[in-house]
Amino acid sequence: MKHKGPAHIVCLALPAWEADYLRSTVELMKGLSANSLVLYVDYAYTISDCIKGIFGKKNFEWKRLLGINKRLRKISGEGGTGLYVLSLPPVFPSFLIRSYTFFKIANRLNAAFTGYFINRAIKKLQLHDIIAFNSVQPFLGLYWKIRNITYQVYYVYDDFTNVPWFNGFAAVEEEKFIQGADLIIVSSAELKKRKAQTGIPTEVVNNGVHFDAFNHYAKKIDPEDKFQKTIGYTGTMDFRFDIDLLEPVVKGLPAYKFLFVGKVFESHISERLSKYANVTFLPPVPAGQIPQIQSAIDIGIIPYVCSDLTAAIYPLKANEYLAMGLPVVMTPFATIGEADSAVYVAKDAEAFIKGIELAAAENNETLRDERMTIAKKADWTERAHQLMDVIEMHRSAEFEHTG
Repeated sequence: MKHKGPAHIVCLALPAWEADYLRSTVELMKGLSANSLVLYVDYAYTISDCIKGIFGKKNFEWKRLLGINKRLRKISGEGGTGLYVLSLPPVFPSFLIRSYTFFKIANRLNAAFTGYFINRAIKKLQLHDIIAFNSVQPFLGLYWKIRNITYQVYYVYDDFTNVPWFNGFAAVEEEKFIQGADLIIVSSAELKKRKAQTGIPTEVVNNGVHFDAFNHYAKKIDPEDKFQKTIGYTGTMDFRFDIDLLEPVVKGLPAYKFLFVGKVFESHISERLSKYANVTFLPPVPAGQIPQIQSAIDIGIIPYVCSDLTAAIYPLKANEYLAMGLPVVMTPFATIGEADSAVYVAKDAEAFIKGIELAAAENNETLRDERMTIAKKADWTERAHQLMDVIEMHRSAEFEHTG
């Protein structure tokens, strides 16, 4: 039976509610909570996470895990809508287990234990006819017995099945979980191609941007400006970062400054680039400070390697750059939906250099405004509306079919 009034949504999330970086799952749930009642079930922190939190080695609200502070807290809302976050008690670290059989046993026990707290929150909030929104959490999702769920959505923002941290169990668990889903939502066209093969209806909702926050720092373009241009990258620098392409770019453009802001997971990246006088590295900053940091750059870059893993990515930073009216130069690692027409794509170092020079030379107010127009359509509020429209379209169709 279709729910009347605000939708009731339980988000069963792998991404943590609080982190040093922006999470699409969190932003979508914030957007949905304007017209729905959302319970966000936070990342299932392990016993070892909790110990690290107690000794200050990991930054999160560990007291909520132990029940010292309330596990269920209200973030926003009134009149039958809003957002609540539930912190689960610490679970056994199942990903330390190498045996798939024992991995499943551990997850069954973890799900049985944590499921009690989820159902208690559902009862307290009087949630019914629930849309379950599982965000890449098939591991516990397979075994949770959650009450009042009538529609199951699986959300995939990255192809995580080959990530070593998951011990190779991800693909198996995800395949099983998907077969029980009513709808798959993905963040990129490539992910849609991959997940549509499951036979479950699959739709794309691209990642978004806090448009006003970034657009506030958009710079006017002065054709007479002769100051040295700054090429910028904000975000983590890890195995996705194409250092073999980027080093000759930095070397080949000594007249430009290069600013890299974020955590460097692969030390050879900073080692290879720091030797150049036109390169500056800054440590990661809170998500709210990124717009101000990016106001120092003139051209944004996304120099990712081209691989099966990166092909499924929709980089958040693309629309962040565009919201500020900045030209964007990127490798052809993936398509980025409506924004494809607004970026310069370069497959190798020589083309990347030419792309940066072209972006700097032809930059003007018209192009700047076109970029911002595209980014405005990707505001997280719009993405949340798009997500709910897609869910309700498929949910209504299924209701009519079964009714």
